[in-house]
Amino acid sequence: MKKVLINSSFLVEVEETEVHKDFGMIDQITNELCHDQKTIIGTSEVNMKWESCSTVVLDPVSMNCGQCSTCGRWTTDREKSNPLLQLCNGATFEGKLLCDDCLPEDHK
Repeated sequence: MKKVLINSSFLVEVEETEVHKDFGMIDQITNELCHDQKTIIGTSEVNMKWESCSTVVLDPVSMNCGQCSTCGRWTTDREKSNPLLQLCNGATFEGKLLCDDCLPEDHK
């Protein structure tokens, strides 16, 4: 058997005052999401053991991230340095940041 680490990212919008608050909204949400889980796949029950949680306050000014110009989904430009791997892959096309879904089909 092999161990596989599956990462899942969620976006939440909170008031700026919540960002550094001890046991504020962010900590409470994290506590809800970060625990062992079970799921049924076909007829098999799969046990998932919680390993870690982390949070990142997104800042398009200082980080490689932003909202897709077409659909508004948060994305990172994989063609630039320091992409945020927790976000959807995207690229700048004709001067606009686009997510993978909104990039032209022939874009690499």
